[in-house]
Amino acid sequence: MMNDLPRWKFRFENYCQALDSLTAFTDDPDALTELEKDGLIQRFEFTFELAWKCMQDYLLFTGYTGLRGPRHVIRQMARDMMIDAYPWFDMMQARNELSHIYDEKKSREYLQEILRSYIPLMEQFRRTMAAIYE
Repeated sequence: MMNDLPRWKFRFENYCQALDSLTAFTDDPDALTELEKDGLIQRFEFTFELAWKCMQDYLLFTGYTGLRGPRHVIRQMARDMMIDAYPWFDMMQARNELSHIYDEKKSREYLQEILRSYIPLMEQFRRTMAAIYE
């Protein structure tokens, strides 16, 4: 039941579902239509949101307070040796650019980075959190 779980675990379960949804597109990215590519990018954006919010909830659960926004949360998770901050900051920047401006050329460049780097980082985060979920 949702109320029995700590908030970070509930958020983590939602993150895992979103990540599964994101990776469902990645078997043959060259076969994707333009609309599907845009959908993959949008799924990346909300999966990133769930990731950093899961991190924030976990940090609150473990006693940290006053961490607001993804930059502070990512920095603290890195200090706690749970993620590598630099690629997550790159991912945050990509999410920000993709969310606020539409440039098709830039979005296709980010699409390649999502497939090559960001999804593996998100998968690693899933493994890290799954190991402490129990």
